[in-house]
Amino acid sequence: MKSGLAISINLMDCFASACGGMVSQWYSSTMNAKYAIETIGLTKKYPTRRDDSGGLYGRHSSTDSFVAIFDVLRNRKRSYIEALRGIDLQIRKGEIFGLLGPNGAGKTTLIKILCTLVIHDEGEAYVNGFDVKKEPGNVVKHLQAVLPESRGFNWRLTGKQNLQFYSLLYGIPEKAARERVNYLLELTGLKDRANDGYQQYSTGMQRKLLLCRALLRNTPVLLFDEPTAGLDPTAAAEFRSLVRDKLARQEGTTVMLSTHNLNEAQDICDRIAILDRGKIIACDTPGKIQYAVHDEKVFSIAFADGRFDEERGRQMLNALEAIQGVHGATPDVDTARNLRGLSLRVDKDTDLSDILSVIMKNDLKISSINTTEPSLEEAFMAITRRRGE
Repeated sequence: MKSGLAISINLMDCFASACGGMVSQWYSSTMNAKYAIETIGLTKKYPTRRDDSGGLYGRHSSTDSFVAIFDVLRNRKRSYIEALRGIDLQIRKGEIFGLLGPNGAGKTTLIKILCTLVIHDEGEAYVNGFDVKKEPGNVVKHLQAVLPESRGFNWRLTGKQNLQFYSLLYGIPEKAARERVNYLLELTGLKDRANDGYQQYSTGMQRKLLLCRALLRNTPVLLFDEPTAGLDPTAAAEFRSLVRDKLARQEGTTVMLSTHNLNEAQDICDRIAILDRGKIIACDTPGKIQYAVHDEKVFSIAFADGRFDEERGRQMLNALEAIQGVHGATPDVDTARNLRGLSLRVDKDTDLSDILSVIMKNDLKISSINTTEPSLEEAFMAITRRRGE
């Protein structure tokens, strides 16, 4: 009896020790992770083959899987489309990170790899320190994706009932689920419409309910693919404010979003990466990327009053254009020969003091100075065009 009891106690001790070790390893991996998301040399290829007419069967062809089997049996080499080609990426905890790129650049493939929906061919990918290929179970505990094709809400249930249903599926205890659902409904502004049927929700409200569902498990990392596609400007602005002010700033959630809306990326992202043909070709803050390919900016100077004397005006323009970094000065003169302002094209790092000195010597009163900076859209177009060339 004693020996049997001793064996049982030893087995329990071993089990507890093993579980403690697993929990300790899980906790250590999470706490020691330097980045919320990290990829190293990430590569993904999709097989293709050409038919007799020269057309291309993509990875979604109904016959492609059979062709692949026969090609393997015949030792025939196949062609591939490289969706991702050596992606190196580090996203800090609590950061809002934007992923930009033209159609087919590989943005959705990258997101699906991080979600463990697609297995990469080469390289490494980590979420909070967990390997997406070796530890997918731990990855999905720390990450939630909000994809555009995500649906699954019951039209006959209210918004609140839908969230309660998913809380049950996720195994959240009843009391905790009730508190979490109420908190999320208030967080997203759906509290007053919580008991309305899902079919009565607008597109923007449905998108907010989708966000509530993604936040039920309170994961530290959120992935969005085109989060505001199809929303009107007001609903899109509300959604961006929710992500930026409440999720990232207030709750410290790491947010990675793929978008074609460059104004959206410029508005809410701490950093952005431009992905083109499976490679990251630029990665920095929106402001730095704007200036990465533009060496100039435009100053618009408005005057309170000033009579334009042609000879004196010509001398002033010549003096301005003689300043290092100034590449052009254009006067704005009205029909009454009043000098309303100047437009100056200058290097982006030009000091204004010499310019203002010339203007003050001509007894002109400045009413305002505005700077026209290159937009993120212009930078995006320039970078991708340069890459194509």
